[in-house]
Amino acid sequence: MNLLEDTWKLEFHSGIPVYKQIIHHVQAAVAAGRLVDGDQLPTIRALHQQLNVNPNTVAKAYRELQHLGVLSAEHGSGCYIAPGAAEKSDGLSAREKKAKLTDLCARFAAEARSHGISFDDLVAQLKRQHPA
Repeated sequence: MNLLEDTWKLEFHSGIPVYKQIIHHVQAAVAAGRLVDGDQLPTIRALHQQLNVNPNTVAKAYRELQHLGVLSAEHGSGCYIAPGAAEKSDGLSAREKKAKLTDLCARFAAEARSHGISFDDLVAQLKRQHPA
């Protein structure tokens, strides 16, 4: 899978550091099955050019993902999704998941409001996209 095919939207004024946003994008792709064990990630150079960010930012995200056990780096070969990464990318406690959900919902609702999208329309669309 070519990670660069995904349309990542980085929010430079969100208060969330860009390297953490990159980490979240990779973890979300792993959790959704778009990236699986052994998939190669773009080089630091390719990703920094695609996202228009400092290469050190991408390198920091990759180092953190490696520390979390989501990536494995092979010197001279690149970075790959580590075996068992799907389990590691969701290693949050129940309390951390609840806090994350609260944060995501608040940001999502604020973004929707800023575009004139009502809460009811937002919920209806979520239900259509992901029926229970």
